[in-house]
Amino acid sequence: MTIFWRLVLSHLLADFTLQFNFVNSLKRKSVYGMLLHCFTHFFVSVALTWNTVGSVWFRLGPLEVNGWLALTLMFVVHFFIDEVRIYSMKHLSYRDGTVSFLVDQFLHIYVLFMISPMIYPGHGFLMPEKWIGVAVMLVLVSHVTTVLVYFIEKDMYDTQFPNFDVKYFLIFERLVLWAFFFVAGYWWTPFAAAWIFQIFYIRRKRIIDLSLLNIAFSVVLTVFFGFWTRYIYYGAI
Repeated sequence: MTIFWRLVLSHLLADFTLQFNFVNSLKRKSVYGMLLHCFTHFFVSVALTWNTVGSVWFRLGPLEVNGWLALTLMFVVHFFIDEVRIYSMKHLSYRDGTVSFLVDQFLHIYVLFMISPMIYPGHGFLMPEKWIGVAVMLVLVSHVTTVLVYFIEKDMYDTQFPNFDVKYFLIFERLVLWAFFFVAGYWWTPFAAAWIFQIFYIRRKRIIDLSLLNIAFSVVLTVFFGFWTRYIYYGAI
């Protein structure tokens, strides 16, 4: 599953880390913005799979599809999925919420799975290359969780996207908690628990305005990805 996980990392980087506010705004207004976003995804994917793009990734009957053709197909499908989502929001009154976000991400990941070399799920399915796996978890803990929690809060409370201070304060809090999972043994667990307590304490003291839902989802998702990271890093939880 080496190529699949590298493509997952490229997708997460392009769809979250490298999709700056101006890119996100531009792609909703113009086809050129969408092309910029999709080309970013394409180039990051090429960079992460460079040593394999010339080899055959999968076959369609007698047709052998190499990495270049597979990534081109990925580019086209990514463009189509995102354009359909934006069109449905603009012209069909489709709500841009948690469901649409999750469906969008599922479709993108499904396409990556389909174009990757077919290897049956086994030990490596949940344990990719160590540095790739850690990088995937890093983006999930930081930027992906930020967006997911935003959509959940938007659906429940009709809140706006967090401002700079709130966004990066929570990213910092999650990353520190996530970092505890790299420590060998189990003596780190009380320190992680203490860190979780101080997150809730900050919310209680209203040092920064955060909803209980935001904190709870941030902690639960970070712990989940933390244990997954530990499995990738050590081979066991």
